[in-house]
Amino acid sequence: MGSVAAVVGGFLLIGLPVAGHTLSPLIAVPMALVLSVLLANYAPRTALISVIIALLFQNFFVSMVSSNLSGPDEFKIIRGYNFVILVSIWSAFFASYWTRFRGLNRSIDLIMNLTFGAVGLVFFYFLIGFVQNPTPAVIYLRNILTPILIFQIALITFWRFEFGLTVPLFIVGTIFLLMGYIELIFREDWLYFTGGESYWELDMRSARLSLAWDEEARETGYVMLGFLDAFRVDLFNTPLLDGLDLRVTRLMGPNMHAISYSYAVAFMLVFALFRGSVIMALLLFPLLVFANAKGALILFILVLGAWFAFKLFGARMSLWVTGFVLALYAVAGILVGLQIGDFHVLGFMGGLYNFLGFPFGHGIGVGGNLGTDFSQLDWPAYQAAGRTPVAIESAVGVLLYQMGPAAFFLLGVYIWLGWQTLRVASFTGVSLHISASFALLTVLVNGIFQEEALFSPLALGLLISLNGMVLGQAIRKGFVP
Repeated sequence: MGSVAAVVGGFLLIGLPVAGHTLSPLIAVPMALVLSVLLANYAPRTALISVIIALLFQNFFVSMVSSNLSGPDEFKIIRGYNFVILVSIWSAFFASYWTRFRGLNRSIDLIMNLTFGAVGLVFFYFLIGFVQNPTPAVIYLRNILTPILIFQIALITFWRFEFGLTVPLFIVGTIFLLMGYIELIFREDWLYFTGGESYWELDMRSARLSLAWDEEARETGYVMLGFLDAFRVDLFNTPLLDGLDLRVTRLMGPNMHAISYSYAVAFMLVFALFRGSVIMALLLFPLLVFANAKGALILFILVLGAWFAFKLFGARMSLWVTGFVLALYAVAGILVGLQIGDFHVLGFMGGLYNFLGFPFGHGIGVGGNLGTDFSQLDWPAYQAAGRTPVAIESAVGVLLYQMGPAAFFLLGVYIWLGWQTLRVASFTGVSLHISASFALLTVLVNGIFQEEALFSPLALGLLISLNGMVLGQAIRKGFVP
């Protein structure tokens, strides 16, 4: 019953503020703040699962009320409640750690100090970017900070408490799974009953008004008559399959974003498979395919291969083998991408080129997808040049462009955390610990080819939270000195 109550509490925590927003933000924002702080202080075990639920299902609730929203501006605002909840819960955890637990365990303090150092650097570059481009700076700040905040919540929760997340995540995963198949099989009914038509009308209004659909029709010959047509894309969105005319209608999931959804499915798939829920894993895999994001599918395949390497060769050798495979994947992806003019690779090369020319960083919010007018981009010229003029479409490229040398510290902290989780796995031999480590390392490489890999809470955020759970539990049990 405790697990059911935790899941119900998580859904209420995000559902009530979103519903309350339709009455007034003056009701909804205080509600989200108060409920989050109360939960963090009086039911801290429930707080982590509530954060995960808020990230996974917020936009489902937004979709349900979208017909009552005044327009795109309010639509953007209402999708921020999961971050309000995350920051509120994190603030309560941070206050508790700083006033009561700091200094009690050197391993926890080391991890917290390193991640706090990363937060400090992010804020420094945020201030530089904010004066140049305020709105993208705020959004990128949220995207970059979210994984760190989730990680710290998971770390502290599993360090302080004997806590099992398997049953709550199984319940959430079952709901997530059922929603996926309902959308896959009964898409039009799903959109009708969940308010999807209003949601996507608001989401795509700017694209229609900017004539982006007309421009795509001129360039590709593919005419979009509605938002369902916009969901139809070439299989895995790669020029390598050009000419095969393989198009799929992507699943968007309850979070209403195909790439983020695919990473959420990959997270659920890894958790289910390596906790022994083989049937759930088998049911989740088709959803991963129909979400049609190659990065998440590659991540799952590489994690599966790394797990086999660990079981065959042990921790140290599997790290070398997997590191070699990831390096080969990165180099091959860049070389092939340059050859075929892939815009993700061109965006990474743009970030790398600008970093070498100006290695100090331009500030968070400058460049990147959110700080760039895509209607003004000249892709044929960039393909001829082998790079874009600024970093776009690549999280690693954007970090290099925006944060300069601080990007290496941030990425280095993530790599170190993955290594620490692998150290735990070498002691415990638990399959989930092994997969958590290699999933984190793999998503960092995916960040070369996607912005969403590192900037979506459902990608890096969920995967690094798994590492926080493993490390927190290991430190509590004395597995980490």
